Amino acid sequence: MTTQTPQRTILVVDDETSVRQIVAFLLEEQDYKVLQASDGLTALALVERQSPDLIISDIRMPGMDGFALCERVRANPALVQTPFVFLTAKEQRSDMRRGMGLGADDYLTKPFEAEELLAAVSVRLARAAETRAAIDRADTDLQDKIIRSLTHEFRTPLSLVMGYTELLESSGPELDEAELTKVLQGLHTGSRRLMDLVEDFLLLSKIRAGVIAREITAKPVQSANPDLVIQMVVEEFQKQAATRNVLLEVDCRSEDLGLNVREDHLFEIAGRLVDNAIKFSKRNGGHVRVTTSRQDDIWLLAVADEGIGINEKALSWIFEAFRQVDRGRIEQQGSGIGLTIVRGLVEAYGGTVRVQSISGQGSTFYVSLPLASS
Repeated sequence: MTTQTPQRTILVVDDETSVRQIVAFLLEEQDYKVLQASDGLTALALVERQSPDLIISDIRMPGMDGFALCERVRANPALVQTPFVFLTAKEQRSDMRRGMGLGADDYLTKPFEAEELLAAVSVRLARAAETRAAIDRADTDLQDKIIRSLTHEFRTPLSLVMGYTELLESSGPELDEAELTKVLQGLHTGSRRLMDLVEDFLLLSKIRAGVIAREITAKPVQSANPDLVIQMVVEEFQKQAATRNVLLEVDCRSEDLGLNVREDHLFEIAGRLVDNAIKFSKRNGGHVRVTTSRQDDIWLLAVADEGIGINEKALSWIFEAFRQVDRGRIEQQGSGIGLTIVRGLVEAYGGTVRVQSISGQGSTFYVSLPLASS
């Protein structure tokens, strides 16, 4: 059984009836469905109602011209991928530059050959189909990653909470003090991990929705002493480092400097980088070094480890959400959004974050943030 290709719809816009009819005849001969409009406003109404697969439009028309029509089409997120081909009475470079700047895909100069028109339509439709297919694959891939991440990360703490709850229900009165303490610790661990996950997703949502950036713009941020915050971060993670037999050292060299960054956000940025560095360090004899410095009007933070490193391919997507290095080989706790949050917070304050790494030898993450103006 063969699958029939759906008929493609093409909108032809031109104030000259003869031109519209010629273009429509050529396209209909190739089994395209053709819509016609004599001006930009009529065309825009057709576009919004019927979402054509491709638009061919004259430039010079009364009322809304082709440029304005293209601009309105490109402003609609649902139509941004729709191919747009301009017709022009004579080839003018200024028209071409302006049209391309508005997002036009191609130009045809009147009078045109039938083969030229049909070839342009075929090529643009094929490229649009390839683009849509690539977007669909990317969306499906992202959805799969989100589902896998959520399934794994929420199932583990939920299992802890449910398991210990069932134990309390069935054997609560029989548990001695030590056993009861263990059950309560398990419940706390599971619920704490669930709370951390929820807070991470809420923070990422606020970053992506622009809420954090708007908060920073609307309310001036009190200058923070970055070195004091970094020292608090290192103190916070010393126990975790010791548990894994990792040496955690700090070297702050930017005393008495100020950043217009909320202290909790700076703690979040540095804490996530230090946490990652400890997790991916060698369990015996690992070394994590946290340093700060000043370079002109920039405050610099570096977090270096001697762990498993990041392979060259992963370096291109390491800050993307729901992706983790060697997840299938190395058991990790986390949803894969920690570095995405780091980048979002850093960029909200006008800074940058980058990484240098050698697979098998370790990684260094660098954060640059502008100093507070004196």
